[in-house]
Amino acid sequence: MQKNNHDTLHRQWQMLRMIPRYPSKITATQLNDKLLREGYSVSKRTIERDLQALSDSFPIVSDESEKPFGWSWAKDGAVFDLPGLSNSEALTFNLVEQHLRPILPASTLDQLQPFFKTATHKLGSLSENTPIHSWLDKVRVIQPTQTLLPPAIDADAHRVVSEALLLDKQIKITYKKSGEDKTADYTIHPLGLVERGQMIYLVCKFSNYEDIRTLALHRFRSAEMLDAPCIRPTGFSLDTHIASGAFGFGGVEPIRLEAIFKRSAGNHLYETPLSLDQTITIEDDDHLKLTATVINTEQLRWWLLGFGELVEIIAPAQLRESIAQSIHALDCMYNKR
Repeated sequence: MQKNNHDTLHRQWQMLRMIPRYPSKITATQLNDKLLREGYSVSKRTIERDLQALSDSFPIVSDESEKPFGWSWAKDGAVFDLPGLSNSEALTFNLVEQHLRPILPASTLDQLQPFFKTATHKLGSLSENTPIHSWLDKVRVIQPTQTLLPPAIDADAHRVVSEALLLDKQIKITYKKSGEDKTADYTIHPLGLVERGQMIYLVCKFSNYEDIRTLALHRFRSAEMLDAPCIRPTGFSLDTHIASGAFGFGGVEPIRLEAIFKRSAGNHLYETPLSLDQTITIEDDDHLKLTATVINTEQLRWWLLGFGELVEIIAPAQLRESIAQSIHALDCMYNKR
């Protein structure tokens, strides 16, 4: 009996959260559908009885001018905030914690911690047969390339960097360059965070210099936020910086790519084209010819090299030569023993 009372309380709690404020309204059928998605399986008649009972204690009213009747919080009713999370909100916070934690400001994470804990508790209390609970076993985010373990990032430095970026403050850092044993101190102006696979990079400007730098966050040995304001270069855009080729994804030179793919390697390009002007023609039973205008980047080269013998670059000649040189170097490497 106690469990039934507990379930009824939670169901009615969620119903009150789902009812909109006047002039918007929601019907008993719509509430039933929403509750079903939250894992509450009850009849429409039970919902109607709940609504009548709740209207005795809360300023919720029914518009009976037309059928089906619509329910809403009264126009002049007191503002009523219900603590806690719905099942859907708990699921959302759980996924946010899993996938967005590295790029959220530290102060925001601090404010969200109670929600993360409540979400974990909420989802853990649900039956495994509940649709919301089972969703976590039905979705995954995977990398399109070989999965690498993330590097260790100093938590205090990460916190300082994210807060300084949020507040537009300069940072004094101790940084260890790749391949070096010694560290060096710098004062930098943080401009943006970029997560690329398992790596997190800070795009910044060094004090007294105008060029834009990219620093790997896991190489920060310490960080201190300064009172001095960050000076952002005029017209700086993180998207433009990425498109310029800073991370291997961007570039400025468009090329007309022509390549012959084995069908097994190229069929996916029908569904995920390289460009809007891409064309694919059938060469023979086993090969496709792709033509597309793309930006010439290192990422493009890595992508093409990843296909190995399953693709042949026809044009442009410079790209074909570059790929051929890489293949020749590999051939020499593997045949020198």
